[in-house]
Amino acid sequence: MKKLDNKRISRFPFPEVPKGSGSMKLMLAVLFLGALEMPASASAAVTGTTSEAGTKKHLVLPKHSGSNRAAAITRKGTRRADITVKGKVTSVTGEPLIGVTVLQKGTTRVAVTDVEGNFTMVVPENAVLEVSYVGFEKQEVNVAGRTQINIELQGSVALEEVVVVGYGTIEKSDFTGSSSTVKIENANDNRVISVPEAIQGRVAGVQIMNNTGQPGSGMTFNIRGMTSVTGSSQPLIVVDGQPIDSDQGNTIPGGGMDGGNDIPPADPLASLNTDDIESIEILKDASSVAIYGSRGANGVVLITTKSGKEGRDRISFSSRFDVSMLPKKLKVLNTRDYLNYRNEASLNDGKDSVYTHMEVDSILRKSPNIDWQDEVYSSPINHTQQLSFSGKDEKSSYLLSANYTDQESILTNADFKRYGLRLNYTREVTKKLTVGIRTYFSIADRNYGQESNWTGILGSSAVLGALSFNPLRTPYVINDEGASELDENFTNSPTLVTTKVKDKTKIRTLISNLTLDYKLSKSLKYSLKGGVNDLSSFRQIYNPTGTFIGDTAPGGSASQAENTGFNYLVEHLLSYNKTFVRTHRINAVAGYTYQKWENRSSSNTSMTFPSDALTYYNMQSATNPGRMITGASMRALQSVLGRVNYSYDKRYLFTLTGRYDGATRLSGANKWAFFPSVGLGWNVSNEDFFKNKYVNFLKLRASIGVAGNENISIGATQAKYGLNYVVLGPNIVPSYTMADFENPNLKWETTTQMNVGAEVGFFNDRLTLDVDVYKKNTRDLLINLTLPGSAGYSDYFTNLGEVMNQGVDIEGNLKVIQAGQHRLDVGGNFSIFENKVLDLGPTDILYGRGYFAGGAVLLSQAVHVARPGDPISSFWGYKTAGVYQSQEEINADPALANDNTRPTYKPGDVKWVDFNGDGQINSSDKTIIGNPSADFTYGFNANYSYKRFTLGINVFGSYGNELINLTRWVVGINNTTGNYNLLQSAYDGRWRGEGTSNQMPRVTTNGVRLYQRVPDWLVEDASFVRLQSVNIGYVFNMPKNPIVRSVRAFVSGTNLYTWTKYSGYDPNINAFGHLALNRGVDLGTMGQPRTFSTGFEVNF
Repeated sequence: MKKLDNKRISRFPFPEVPKGSGSMKLMLAVLFLGALEMPASASAAVTGTTSEAGTKKHLVLPKHSGSNRAAAITRKGTRRADITVKGKVTSVTGEPLIGVTVLQKGTTRVAVTDVEGNFTMVVPENAVLEVSYVGFEKQEVNVAGRTQINIELQGSVALEEVVVVGYGTIEKSDFTGSSSTVKIENANDNRVISVPEAIQGRVAGVQIMNNTGQPGSGMTFNIRGMTSVTGSSQPLIVVDGQPIDSDQGNTIPGGGMDGGNDIPPADPLASLNTDDIESIEILKDASSVAIYGSRGANGVVLITTKSGKEGRDRISFSSRFDVSMLPKKLKVLNTRDYLNYRNEASLNDGKDSVYTHMEVDSILRKSPNIDWQDEVYSSPINHTQQLSFSGKDEKSSYLLSANYTDQESILTNADFKRYGLRLNYTREVTKKLTVGIRTYFSIADRNYGQESNWTGILGSSAVLGALSFNPLRTPYVINDEGASELDENFTNSPTLVTTKVKDKTKIRTLISNLTLDYKLSKSLKYSLKGGVNDLSSFRQIYNPTGTFIGDTAPGGSASQAENTGFNYLVEHLLSYNKTFVRTHRINAVAGYTYQKWENRSSSNTSMTFPSDALTYYNMQSATNPGRMITGASMRALQSVLGRVNYSYDKRYLFTLTGRYDGATRLSGANKWAFFPSVGLGWNVSNEDFFKNKYVNFLKLRASIGVAGNENISIGATQAKYGLNYVVLGPNIVPSYTMADFENPNLKWETTTQMNVGAEVGFFNDRLTLDVDVYKKNTRDLLINLTLPGSAGYSDYFTNLGEVMNQGVDIEGNLKVIQAGQHRLDVGGNFSIFENKVLDLGPTDILYGRGYFAGGAVLLSQAVHVARPGDPISSFWGYKTAGVYQSQEEINADPALANDNTRPTYKPGDVKWVDFNGDGQINSSDKTIIGNPSADFTYGFNANYSYKRFTLGINVFGSYGNELINLTRWVVGINNTTGNYNLLQSAYDGRWRGEGTSNQMPRVTTNGVRLYQRVPDWLVEDASFVRLQSVNIGYVFNMPKNPIVRSVRAFVSGTNLYTWTKYSGYDPNINAFGHLALNRGVDLGTMGQPRTFSTGFEVNF
């Protein structure tokens, strides 16, 4: 007998062997014979004879010659005509599967595939083969006289055996926390571009809203509600164990630039390539997030990237092409309606018509009838390419990938390009020592299209401009050569803004960590990790003459800003995992971590240039050069952490977690804080008394714990000095004065969360349900209080108040069809939310940031507040009671009894509610007019497969959420100031005489819009149901091709249709949602595009 090859034995997975007489001996024989040295095409099949004599069992292995060392096993008295069947077992992507068990149904005849996925066995010509492999669906194949059979196995989506948690993994049956997993290979059928796109609508308790529809744009990512009033509610994001900044303000330099350039920030995850991601774990409750201490209050997102897989080396290339478009246009007035609108508004104000009948007829014959949306939006073709090399053997695994993404925005001259390179490598140096590196480097170029900003100035927003510019004038002129070209004398036109304004940012990202694992014993392991996260961005902006900002300068305005952020991480961990006397299992981790951040920034804005030709490359020639503003900061976090998970007999579970954090952001006794949690679980279905033919699995769990939010401004605990100018005798001289009031007693916001949950499996896990009920209370809110002028300071930070979030999360999965190679799986999630401010200390209300909207100043008045008893970021404005129908109604209205503006009111004007009953309408009548929080959200997905064909659908929605549509403030309140256009809905619904309308006012030329009041009818129901994606794929296997193993082709559609009452572009938008007190705003915000994609993936 030949010598055994140890390497080959180690590479064969443990095969499945049927229960019955001789099973164990048969299994040993299979393993023994499968390990013999033989040609790659040789069989590892086993045949033989079993017999019983009393209590003795015998396994007879008859001799065979040649390369086939398998022996036939036949039951006595059942000999029949047999044939030799050869075959190959692969995945649907054409990858050979090693160690697959091929069993003749009803017998003990079995074969195991070799390194090429091949098998040979002798069976009756009418036999049925049962093919099984760990991680794949079991399949039955009829031989039907065939001697060559190729079999494809479908991947299994059974309940995950292991849950990724902070600083390790835990068996799912032992996990006492609440989490959700998104497997990117499941989402990959749709070839998602961004991480939020992969998660959206698939996880209960998670709300994701895009701040804008531009590629690479920021997102609002909330897990189980908002926990902070003035701080961030973004979760902690951890990539391969490396925490990265999710504070979006750090990703774009020049934040706070004046002149309309204060744009929504970029997505902190935009640098990542989703094709590199294996899975995303969302940690929700205290038991799972307490291990992250002062950074866990908002939840944690764990992203794990791919590694090499078992088998021979793989080369894969994929390419995707997209066509994007505006899902819907907002209807604005055409030329005829616009002319009538202008005339009617002038007549309503006692003036003459703007246009005579002859002028109207002439304009209608000659007018281009421009819809400016057609001029600023396009349908670009985008593309993404990915090349990867991967492999794994007994000692090492590797993945090397390169990717390129080119996404053009549907808004003209805006795009996002990303170049990325990843290396994941692990090597077993000795049996005890393993080292690894995971490194990702990317460079992104972002050209930002001019849309949302805090000002809402029409001349700096192409989105608002496209809605408000009238249809009478074309953006083009005919030059001397008779060709059409852009009219550069048409100042502030949307096309001039999109063509001439430059706003570019280059972002460089490095996320890298090196790990060393040393096995101190079979149960104890020491791990050392060193990681770096380097992020730098460089932004350049130029607003030329002919644009609002460029002419305000005047002579053009150029800005330049740079931001560099570097942090490094060192971790020492001890991991312990052992089972005692078969019933006591302990999974524990303890460690020390240290992370330090360094940030530097600089910016400059200069104005008035001799020419626009050199844009921001000629800032030294500015007549009005700006000051260089620089800044630097440094902070560190030092921690001791630990977690113990105990399981008794797989029935009773206990988890104790704690983290002790010390931060340089705080001072004195508050620098250190302890964040503990306790989790309990009971696997009821493992009890002897539990017998239920419908329910096969039942686990109950509960947890309580504390986590923190460390989002405190650096230096907030100390007094700061700033440059100022003071009068000294006859002179004004520069000096440094105290700018901020110190508060050395500041501490973390702390969130206490209670969670009770259940996991249930029905009909052998054909239907699974996860249900969680939770309540979160956040105390010691970080609030910036305004001080009276006599204090000498404008404001200071302090801890006070409390916010509550509570709700229910439900996730379910159902295997609808599992027949042969047909498979249909559906999944769904449902979440109920409630957010409420409970206390704000001595202050009764906090205001969000104010706005300046489109030619009619809102006087920087806030439209958001936080107030006890209401959700965070509730809308603040005036209630209305319809429209005045007559002068008599105006004269008799007690709300205007003491109002000096009563003589200015006319029939058709808005009727305001005198909320405090003092007989006049003023700021004291403001109240809550809505809020952006949803009552509940939901998602549904379905995946069907047959052989190599796949079909997937994803739907999600939200109910009860509202948006304040400030776009309508600019173009939807029936005011003709500046000859601007109007939304068709406002014009059609206008008051035209008594009884014609009781909501929309008359049209007017009044330059003061609605007395600078925000009416409640600007708040709209933004509930929606969205068909997010449909995807179809097919795999072409090429077993005879020596180079190409398989080709997968797919087509997909994203954001296909949205059912909603919301009148704007997109109900799932949140223009300034990165700030807690400015959520739910639509102010010239571009929605998500509709995208159709096609592509392919080639495996070599």
